[in-house]
Amino acid sequence: MINFLRLKQVINYGWKHSGTISKNEGFSGGKRIAIFFDILRCFNKYKMWSNQYVKEKFYSLSKQERSEIGAKYREKGIIRDRWQRDFQENQRFLEKYSSLKWDRVSLRQKKIKAYQKRYGMGEGCLIEHDVYLNRQHYLEGTISIGKHVTLAKHVFIDYSGEVILEDGVKIANGVIIESHHRDIDAYNRGLDVNIPTSIRICENVYIGSRAMILDSCNYIGKNARVGAGAVVTKDVPDNTLVAGVPAKVIRYINE
Repeated sequence: MINFLRLKQVINYGWKHSGTISKNEGFSGGKRIAIFFDILRCFNKYKMWSNQYVKEKFYSLSKQERSEIGAKYREKGIIRDRWQRDFQENQRFLEKYSSLKWDRVSLRQKKIKAYQKRYGMGEGCLIEHDVYLNRQHYLEGTISIGKHVTLAKHVFIDYSGEVILEDGVKIANGVIIESHHRDIDAYNRGLDVNIPTSIRICENVYIGSRAMILDSCNYIGKNARVGAGAVVTKDVPDNTLVAGVPAKVIRYINE
């Protein structure tokens, strides 16, 4: 199936980059056209973007070099396309099931079954409206949701890294959970480097309204409680109540 938006991007940027190459190398107008069509062929054969074509100076490589380098780009391109398809499917799923109408009692079970199929969650879960679960930046993250988990309205979970919600976890409205961060040093050098992390939220944890769980937190222990509006920046021990900005242990909870 042809992705016409992507093809349009390749044509627009391919023409631009063929001009850049011709200017830098002193090529004639006819050579620019030849390079432009070579960019299109390489996109079709190797799933190579025009900026990658420029980076590798692909127009100057031997047939053998083109084949070896192109094969690596094709492998990455296949992974990229698979990720994009999953991302788009996930967006369509969320657009459909995040609306308020699916909170009706008559539709709730059908919605839960759809979430079970999509995310592999366990039985007895409750998912309210406007819950957003997604991964970003082509990161191959995962999410695991156990039994009797509640995700209240307006919850946002980034599973660009690894997110595990064990049995009985209750997440109140407006909670944000992050599992990746951008490498700022790389960003300042003009690079877009995103680093996945992991978080395990153990059995019977309760996270209060509008709390934020940052990617520097990798563990929230069994029976822990996170206060409303807290910003959690580090691991939370079992059987504790944490609150504040940044969140700190307020007291221990009897098992």
